[in-house]
Amino acid sequence: MRKNNNNSEKLRFTLKIVAALSLVVVLTMGLGFLRFHAARLAYYLDSVNKSIQKYADEEVVLRQELSGLLAPIRIYSYCKENLGMQKVLKAETLPMRVRGNSLTASKKNSTRESEGWRAGLAWLFGTSDNDR
Repeated sequence: MRKNNNNSEKLRFTLKIVAALSLVVVLTMGLGFLRFHAARLAYYLDSVNKSIQKYADEEVVLRQELSGLLAPIRIYSYCKENLGMQKVLKAETLPMRVRGNSLTASKKNSTRESEGWRAGLAWLFGTSDNDR
């Protein structure tokens, strides 16, 4: 009986050691998974922060460009320095006489009207004036 009792104590001790080692392995794996997840989230957060910084820098540049475009003195100085424009001292206007419909195109001599309804749909059929 003593031998049975001794064997059962050894078995219990071995089971306790196996259980403790299993618990340590599971906890280590869990800690490793949590560290991996934290590192992945930190990488994602860093990429988001870089993106935010890039857009903030772009906003600053666009605001500076907008303020340059809205300030009349800057527009004047840009035109004078970069484009070589000069300030007009005396503005003149020239009168123009309009005679009838001389500013609009006349359709009387158009060849499209004489060709019929197919000329207007030539693009649909894949033909052009050069193909005919």
